Amino acid sequence: MSEKSNSSQPQSKSRPYLVKLFQVFIVICLIDGFLDIAYPLAMFTKKKIKIVTSEIKNSAPMELNESQKVIIPAGGLPLRNEPGIRNIVSEYHSTSINVNATGLRYNGQPPPEKVGYVGVLLGSSTAFGYGVADNQTIAAHLERALNHTRIYNYAGLGQPLPDNILRWYDLQKNNGKPDFVILAGVNYQLLDDCRPIWTTNIPGSTHSNIFLYLTDKLSNEKIMPCTSSDSIELAVRNSILSIENAVTFARKNRIPFYIVNLPSPFDANVNISNILNSANTTYYMSMRRVVSHYHQELTKLDIPEFIDLSHALPADKTYFIDMGGHLSKEGNRLISEKIFDHIWGNKSQVATRLPQH
Repeated sequence: MSEKSNSSQPQSKSRPYLVKLFQVFIVICLIDGFLDIAYPLAMFTKKKIKIVTSEIKNSAPMELNESQKVIIPAGGLPLRNEPGIRNIVSEYHSTSINVNATGLRYNGQPPPEKVGYVGVLLGSSTAFGYGVADNQTIAAHLERALNHTRIYNYAGLGQPLPDNILRWYDLQKNNGKPDFVILAGVNYQLLDDCRPIWTTNIPGSTHSNIFLYLTDKLSNEKIMPCTSSDSIELAVRNSILSIENAVTFARKNRIPFYIVNLPSPFDANVNISNILNSANTTYYMSMRRVVSHYHQELTKLDIPEFIDLSHALPADKTYFIDMGGHLSKEGNRLISEKIFDHIWGNKSQVATRLPQH
């Protein structure tokens, strides 16, 4: 009898612990189940709130920098994709930014009374004029400088040169040939290829529940694609090839065209004291190396239509509004003057140097 009671004693002592362990397990399962429901719901609600907020603030873009009047819509600009053409700006209207259903950004001014020539501006967000009002874009400045010439701004956001070329093809198919085309921002291909990538932004990195989300956040790392000599060479070569392919397409069209390398924050002798800080110093130094090699390769190109404006901005003031290379309204004005000077020389030569019908 005593032996039986002794053998059951350890079991009676361990039972409360097992019960508590089981209870903790049940609680964890209940919490996990609740979070599996609550987390997706929270993400959905967050997305809906962002959309509603964007719609509410659609007519009142934020001014993030009063001194430069940087205008950026609170919810971002709506985008659409076509096969081979990314990030076409969808229809959008506010007091400062207006884009129609075809992705044409307005120039914020009445068109010339008599339009004798039509030019098309293509490119990425800097050419689009991200951060400034309609009448402060490169296209708007050029249109004011030219006589009887309409400049259509069909630049996109985050749109590399191959996409620009297909956009040119599509617009020309639907609207006919313009008198000339300006491809502005050919360096975007390079900057995009070498952009830092956070591991959470890698395609396919999704979070089905809160635990995976937190795990991914804790293990999040920044990948710098262009750090080795080989990777830099590949990125530069990709950009150079995109320029050469664009030239081949453009020359087949038999209309005047110009390929413009816009300034970037990583060019030598530019003033970026307003945007450079310790958080992006490593990225800045890495990209300086990439862009320096890129400029060396650009000098080897034998393309009369190529206009390199990487050294066009004075170093006395700041003209970039962010590390993405977007220009302030004053920066756009200076760049448009440089483009004008390269293509037309001066106002007295405009009539003779514009394409003749």
